[in-house]
Amino acid sequence: MATTTTGKEDLDEDTQALRRPDGLWFEDGNIVLQAEDTQFRVYHGLLAACSPVFQDMMALPRPPDSDSELVEGCTFVQLYDSAADTTVFLRALFYTSFFPPFPIKADFRTVLGCLRLGHKYEVDFLRRRALIHLSSACDTQLDRRDRSTKALVDPDSAHALDIVSIHWAAKASWTVTSIIIPIIQLAREVDALWLLPDAFYNLSGAFHNAFGPVAQSVAEEVFRGVDYGGRIAHLSPHDQESLLGGHAVQSKSTNDVLEFLSLPTDIPGCASSESCARERFKAIGASRARVQAFASRPLSVWGPVQWQLLKDLCPTCRSALETKHKAARQAFWDKLPEMYGLPSWDELEKMKIAAIGKDWLSQNGGS
Repeated sequence: MATTTTGKEDLDEDTQALRRPDGLWFEDGNIVLQAEDTQFRVYHGLLAACSPVFQDMMALPRPPDSDSELVEGCTFVQLYDSAADTTVFLRALFYTSFFPPFPIKADFRTVLGCLRLGHKYEVDFLRRRALIHLSSACDTQLDRRDRSTKALVDPDSAHALDIVSIHWAAKASWTVTSIIIPIIQLAREVDALWLLPDAFYNLSGAFHNAFGPVAQSVAEEVFRGVDYGGRIAHLSPHDQESLLGGHAVQSKSTNDVLEFLSLPTDIPGCASSESCARERFKAIGASRARVQAFASRPLSVWGPVQWQLLKDLCPTCRSALETKHKAARQAFWDKLPEMYGLPSWDELEKMKIAAIGKDWLSQNGGS
């Protein structure tokens, strides 16, 4: 970020080619910011009050020829950020209802733009609010992940803390990769590593379950980058390697999660061993198609619908299998960060609490 040295005459000549978004060009504003081809006339006092970075910049002495660096009588500052990010960042600063706190849903691009620039310009409440929204979608605890998955299906009966508060539908053609890759890139950028295990899990699922022409598209997005809102997001070479290595382990874990169907063969206290064995054998056969379709999604390979295949088990066997299945899913979740070369869940949870706190609702999403 720097004050331009372009002369006023040149600025006036270029004005016709510039965009000035509605609501971010205040006639009584006293500073003009420009990001790419977009200008914003706002108030440097408010910027300085919200951002130590802007405050320090405004405190710098103006050069002797500063009159040549004015736009419509206002100090001109060139920002080296995207116009899209700058637009949502400034709207969030000047319009309190634009970027609502958790658990009210917020637009995906708004969350990412406010996080990126909130971090860069040290606007702590925007950074924290954006991190809370992203944390609602990228869990660190399996039980909450399961509850938030149910909340997506039945939001009216969900507890507020279990809501995924990001609205993804900004672009109908967006895929899992075009959402997750920007999250991974930005999580690295702002050191929000606790978002990464769940993000890598979802990206691995998309990477495995793509077929035909879709597979080529997914591979291109993973290795060449993805366009979201006019911005290109990339996985770093390190994260590409992490994805490939973790994906191999994650895919093999599906069989571990389904092992409860066959082991143990004898369950103490079973009321009808022959009948229960027959039910389990049928379920094993039915699970084969699930393994192919969900080979890199072990957490969802066996769900409520599949449990109906075992509805005729005796209560003792049913309880034992549910306990074993739950333990297998938890064991997979516990080792998920390690699969992708990340710190342990304990360390990641400490980072998360340090950044956003424990009680999202009572702190009103960072407001």
